[in-house]
Amino acid sequence: MSFYKEIAPFTDYLQSVRKIENYFSFDMIFPTKWSLPKTIIDENKVVGYEVTDTNYKGITFVASIDEKDVAQTLLRIAKIIKLNKEKEQKEVLFRQTIDKLKKTFEQTDLDSLQKLYFDFEKDETELNIDDEPKNTISEMDESDGE
Repeated sequence: MSFYKEIAPFTDYLQSVRKIENYFSFDMIFPTKWSLPKTIIDENKVVGYEVTDTNYKGITFVASIDEKDVAQTLLRIAKIIKLNKEKEQKEVLFRQTIDKLKKTFEQTDLDSLQKLYFDFEKDETELNIDDEPKNTISEMDESDGE
């Protein structure tokens, strides 16, 4: 796969890719409200940097020049983006749902509201944020000992 295809999903957040001695650094810029879960990042390979826009934070992800390490780093970046975009979409949906509920409560009588019930069907094919594609980080970590 080409380098472009590997980094294309990150273009909205990618500031630069640099080679420093035996390492690649991926300088990313994320909204300040985004989280960087410790379960996803490798704290030894992440460094913050200052950006001029206070609505954003700069994060550099470092990977040794090694196919496996670069793949792990790109997978971690993809997970961070996916997790945070999903959170943003859920927040929007939550606000929209609250607005709809507010209108419903204003326009509906008490007896009808007391019968209000929510139920969700579980979609078996739904992809969970914790699901990983082939060659997952955990599989890669396990093969380190071989």
